[in-house]
Amino acid sequence: MIDNSTAKNGIHDDILTWSKELPLWQRDALRRIVENGKLSDDDLDELTNACRDAHRLVNEETTELQPITADHLPGGHRGNSRVTLRSISEAKYVNAIDHKQTLPFADTGLTIVFGYNGSGKSGYGRVLRRACRARSKGDAILPNVLKESSDGPARAKITFSVDGIEQPPETWVDGQASADPLTYISFFDSACASAHVRGRNDIAFTPHGLDVLPSLGSGCKGIQSRLESEKKILEAETPKFLDSEISRGSTKVGLTLRGLEANTAVEDLDALASLTDAERRRMDNLSAQLASDPKKLAKELRTRAGRIKTLGSTLKAAESALSEEAISSIKGLSSDLETKAKAARIAAKENFADDPLTHIGEPVWRQLWEAARKYSVEALPDKQFPATEGDNAICVLCQQPIGADAKDRMARFEQYVRNDSAQQASSAKERLDECVTSIKELGLRDKGLREQLKDVESTDSMVNASVRQTLATLLRRMRVIKQAHESGKWKLQVPGSLDQVSEKLSELEAKIRSQADAVERTADTEERQRLEAELDDLKAREWFETIVDDVKHHVQRLSQVARLKKAINETRTNRITSKSKELAKTYVTDQLRGAFANEIKKMQQGVRRLNVELVATAGEYGSAYYRVQLVGASKADIGAVVSEGEHRCIALAGFLSELATEPCKSTVVFDDPVTSLDHHWRGCFAQRLVEEAADRQVIVFTHDIAFLHELYSGAKRYGTPIELQRVKSDRDYCGVVDDGLPWIAQKTLPRIDELEKRTRASRSDFDTHNDDEYEREICAIYGELRATVERTVEEKLFAGIVTRHQEYISLKDLKKVTVITTDHCDRLQMLFQRCCDITSAHDRSSLRGFGVPTPDDALDDLRELRSIVDDLKDKQKAIS
Repeated sequence: MIDNSTAKNGIHDDILTWSKELPLWQRDALRRIVENGKLSDDDLDELTNACRDAHRLVNEETTELQPITADHLPGGHRGNSRVTLRSISEAKYVNAIDHKQTLPFADTGLTIVFGYNGSGKSGYGRVLRRACRARSKGDAILPNVLKESSDGPARAKITFSVDGIEQPPETWVDGQASADPLTYISFFDSACASAHVRGRNDIAFTPHGLDVLPSLGSGCKGIQSRLESEKKILEAETPKFLDSEISRGSTKVGLTLRGLEANTAVEDLDALASLTDAERRRMDNLSAQLASDPKKLAKELRTRAGRIKTLGSTLKAAESALSEEAISSIKGLSSDLETKAKAARIAAKENFADDPLTHIGEPVWRQLWEAARKYSVEALPDKQFPATEGDNAICVLCQQPIGADAKDRMARFEQYVRNDSAQQASSAKERLDECVTSIKELGLRDKGLREQLKDVESTDSMVNASVRQTLATLLRRMRVIKQAHESGKWKLQVPGSLDQVSEKLSELEAKIRSQADAVERTADTEERQRLEAELDDLKAREWFETIVDDVKHHVQRLSQVARLKKAINETRTNRITSKSKELAKTYVTDQLRGAFANEIKKMQQGVRRLNVELVATAGEYGSAYYRVQLVGASKADIGAVVSEGEHRCIALAGFLSELATEPCKSTVVFDDPVTSLDHHWRGCFAQRLVEEAADRQVIVFTHDIAFLHELYSGAKRYGTPIELQRVKSDRDYCGVVDDGLPWIAQKTLPRIDELEKRTRASRSDFDTHNDDEYEREICAIYGELRATVERTVEEKLFAGIVTRHQEYISLKDLKKVTVITTDHCDRLQMLFQRCCDITSAHDRSSLRGFGVPTPDDALDDLRELRSIVDDLKDKQKAIS
């Protein structure tokens, strides 16, 4: 394991000590930044809730905080141990990489991992970027979205050694903290370059660790913005009660409302909103006394007295009409009616016994007869009812001619109606009906009576109870009489008893008139003002009862705003910025600036000078910026001067400068560091990486053949150990590992080896007479053999003196070309011509015979090329 006994206090350790004075949520934010490189939107949401919770602002749910500790600090700043990568294997859910593959790395020197686009090279790079120390961690790694569903996050087995001692394999899981030794390994790609060089107009460099506080400051600003938005919403919620006239007045309620604060006691509000019964009666009396116009109030009181007098008269008449004596009299009328109606029925029975229909003389029949009489007056106004005279007399009911029998019957009917018994029965009924009608018209259900009852209720509750009880009894008696009249059944019990409230109402009327006289005598101005102030205060408190819940809510909102202000103050970045400047002064030393200048010098390599230097610039939100500026032109717009290549070189210079100031020499990984750069900058990068590989393990992922050539040539030139790994894809997976270079980058002898393997493999098609397949393969082999002959001329005949895409001619091996003979030239020419004849570069005539070479023929031709190369190699070696 890593020995930290020699650990020294670095930037992270200094931040850890300083952080103990910070709020708990900021210490948790530091942990997240150190572990993940930045704060996500989810982090900011959780930290905002934690900040709110710290100030007793209600949250639905808060995450348990984990403040930063020494265990969270990256190991790369805490020891001198050298960590070296050995391999990546069993990569599951890492894009479409085959999990059965193992990608090995050389223990020393330079390891180049070559792969074309889509080969899986970037998948391995993403694993190292997420597992190791990188300025930009990137997003979570996705699985092969087309073929598999992930059972979890991406994972891989990573092997490494510490100070040359191989450690147990580490199972890395995306999203979880990496093993401490892996944080010693530094990773660089285009995203990390942007983190080193921030923007073209304001290019800033911060050493690893110094970027923690800017991230904290930026997070604080994000949290501050969220809290400010919440505060603005609360402040905009102005309650309507503050706009009322009472809130602006001088009553105790008004003064309280204008003085509401976050710490206003709720108990005081409840006390102010509670009126006693005595205070309510006092308010009613004061309202009566202090009407704006005493004469008007006296008039209103006298009007009320008049309504109460009217009520008394109504109830007095009802008490008389519905007394037990009056009801007994009504029952007598009903008994008289029954006797006379019975006599009339007997008379009718004697006179109409032989008529076709019965019940003649009954009330229903009498209604029919009287209706016929009324209609006859309208229809036959010049004839006396019943109009039966003449041969053409018409019945007013059926409108048919009246026969002799009908005329006789109608005459008897009319005589019966006019005789004494029928008249007496009719008169008795009219008297009973009139008596019942008069009771119905007593006005006990009139709307005016309801208003009069309200006057009594507002004046005297006891009299009101007595009046309402008496009224209820009167209404029950009225209902009983009405039901008896409608049914004809007068054997009834008189309900309830009457209280004779008319006298009480008379006394109440007199009391109100006396009060009206007293109001008119109110004339003392000073006393009136005192009473008016007392009444205003009581009315304000009565109104305050209706809004006290809104007031409490407003106090709660003021409390929230006050707490939000404290929380917002806690997000201020002044302290973070000051600490960042202090750290920059301590750790961005002359050593680092010198290392940066030295790296810039190394990058130039004959191209236009990078006249830039590292200087401090203004800090904000916890950031202490050190920007790159032009030497001698500090105010120049460097963004308009620096090219893409210079931008990348500055980033690499900053990255290597940071490594130069650290005690350890652990692995550095570069993923496509020269993407989109021209050959000048590729050469600069290649040379610098080869130099770095002399002191530490350097791993380079690339798809650039020209850059690969630069690295390979540089390693050979400086004697740096180099190992080549290739990743490629097949039909189902990518990330398939193979050693050696791709065909286009291979030298002569490896190409001959590969062509011999392919030739031997084609023998099965030749032997089974699979002629079309065999011919296509053998022609392809000869086509690549022709290209290998060309590569032999460049590499072996001219000994690499003139190499395509190389900027210079190497004269150190010029004497080796003296070994070339005409025999070498003739043999190569003949082999080249044979390849040209066999390849399918031109469309051959179908009428001409074509002798397809056998596998043995092809092997002979390959042996011939190997013989020429071996002969040249031996002779050149002899003169070196």
